[in-house]
Amino acid sequence: MSMSNGALSKIQTRQVCYAVASFCLGAWAFYKVNTISGPFFEPIIAACQNPDFSVDDFAQKTGYHSYEPKLGLGAFNLLVCLITQFLLELRETHPAGILTWGGVIVVSLPLALFNSICAGRRGGKGPVRYPTAFGLLFQLFGISVMYPMLYNPSYIFSGVRFGVPATNFRIIAATIFSLPGIILTFLVFYAPTESYLWTCAAGMLGGPILVMTGLFFWMDKSSSMEGSTQNIMKSSNLLQNAYSLLAMVTFIFWWCLMAVAFQTYGFEIGLLWRDIWVEAGPSVAFMTVDTGVLFLGELLLIAYESEWKAVKAFALTPLVGPGAAICLVLIELELEGTAALLNGAKKDV
Repeated sequence: MSMSNGALSKIQTRQVCYAVASFCLGAWAFYKVNTISGPFFEPIIAACQNPDFSVDDFAQKTGYHSYEPKLGLGAFNLLVCLITQFLLELRETHPAGILTWGGVIVVSLPLALFNSICAGRRGGKGPVRYPTAFGLLFQLFGISVMYPMLYNPSYIFSGVRFGVPATNFRIIAATIFSLPGIILTFLVFYAPTESYLWTCAAGMLGGPILVMTGLFFWMDKSSSMEGSTQNIMKSSNLLQNAYSLLAMVTFIFWWCLMAVAFQTYGFEIGLLWRDIWVEAGPSVAFMTVDTGVLFLGELLLIAYESEWKAVKAFALTPLVGPGAAICLVLIELELEGTAALLNGAKKDV
């Protein structure tokens, strides 16, 4: 009994250490992005909330870009108005804008699948089961803040385990729902900014629309799925294929970003760093923090499962990019979790 208590205490200590470390990372990101973006956002927020400016004459009276309030679904009109101006500044700051925003897309793509799968797995509990709510928090306060500050601790104490099966519907839908962000990113950075297409793409990319796709999972039955050998194997194979697809997509997108960077900076890393951080405008600097902190948050989550896997993901990043590196390591964790279940190590699934 004493050994069991000691093992339990060790597990709890590990959970607390990783949860606190991740929370502190998110708290630092919150301080940093607010310091960077506060003066930039304040006049935009004031204009977006001003009742004297109708949607039709908003651009003419404020000098800001018009926005599409329908994409805010009523409750998030301010968010759509704000993100439209934010993305416009990124668009006009080439190539730093697309490099930093694209970096977040690359890093976050595996999370869109991971979060949706974890939410449906049998045995999971707590906030991790509500990815749509987390998605809205990511959009409202920044993914670099909310992911390490709230999501990681929620996951650590959720009881979610790799290898536990999910339905084909959840895996396929989660994979499909993770991809529109790339298409919308292309439109935001290459469609004419005066077009209605650009306005809608910006509002969808940073607004609540994409996040709301998570509501489709309310009809999913993964949480009650039987942990049979057939279900475990079928789910594992499909999920590995899904992560492999995302690894390929993020690999291609990452090296497209690297090509854009090379065209401007060549091998002058100092010039790149100057434009995305040292002399960067508020929107670019915000996204630089977002990309870096989000990647560190993902590494912390993986390290909680296996420090070696986190080291491996970090080592693979220069070769395949951060998104593909995370996907490849998640595949390994899924394989190990599946093997443990099939070997009878966890029979309570």
